[in-house]
Amino acid sequence: MTRNPTQPLTQLEFNETDFPRAERLAARLGYSQTAYTSTSALWGLFCMIENPATHPQGPKHGGCIIKTQELGLMFVQDLEDLHAEDVRP
Repeated sequence: MTRNPTQPLTQLEFNETDFPRAERLAARLGYSQTAYTSTSALWGLFCMIENPATHPQGPKHGGCIIKTQELGLMFVQDLEDLHAEDVRP
């Protein structure tokens, strides 16, 4: 099987028009607690899980909405978000 190389993604900082769209996406995914940062490895709107005792139907894992030049807004989760650190090499 011949594979084409994957396309790199270029992260971009949000601008004023990105915040309302990212917040709507976070709400659609079930997140009500968010925080934006451009100082971590991922620049974006971090989506945080809520206390399962008070929000039992809420998302079980956090993630981040980032903006890329190639694909626009994306929701991403890393191994830490998924509590899957044991999958690392």
